[in-house]
Amino acid sequence: MWANSYSDLDGDLDLIENPTPRCACMLVLDVSSSMHGDPINELNQGVNQFIEEVCQDDFASSAVELGVITFGTIVNEVIPVQSILQVNTPIFTASGATAMGSAILKAIEVLEKRTQAYKDNGVAHYKPWIVLMTDGKPTDDHVYREAAATLRQLAENNKILVFGIGIGNSCNIEKLAQACPADRPPKTLTGYRFRDFFKWLSASMAQVSVSTPGTGVELPPTTGWDSIQA
Repeated sequence: MWANSYSDLDGDLDLIENPTPRCACMLVLDVSSSMHGDPINELNQGVNQFIEEVCQDDFASSAVELGVITFGTIVNEVIPVQSILQVNTPIFTASGATAMGSAILKAIEVLEKRTQAYKDNGVAHYKPWIVLMTDGKPTDDHVYREAAATLRQLAENNKILVFGIGIGNSCNIEKLAQACPADRPPKTLTGYRFRDFFKWLSASMAQVSVSTPGTGVELPPTTGWDSIQA
């Protein structure tokens, strides 16, 4: 069963009461057993920092909607897409395998439903974001092949912005690249600098929130948290 305490009715009421253009950001996070220890601790701190920083920005806090899907052996919708001001900071624990393909399919399904809710309520919106973070490779490869191809096509058709982030040396960056558009290949996190990455993400959300939907936005440089595969 998906964890979901936020009803569709609550979400629609929020859209009616706050007609600000929305930007949905879905974090799709690897919480498999290989993330145990420092990686999962740093991830928890990074996500907490991201939520705090966006909520402190007057424009971004009204525009950004956050959803979180985690994947180990099972896929869990930890936070249904909702106003970031209503999010309770999650605590992640690491266990299990790496059902990344199933997580991607769930993320696409949730974002498509939320985008339709924007349209139904006459609320302008930006392209939704998917941030896919993993330290390994999918263990549901038969599902992943289809899911990755679908996500990449959506990104290349300008329907979704996809950011693939590889964690540590064990990440199969070539496999992760299958889910990313050709013009935005995945980046590798330097060490476990989750907080630097999420600071970049909150700054990016802030810039998007003051732009006009459908126009280009120049995002902050990723220098400081990414590394280059030599």
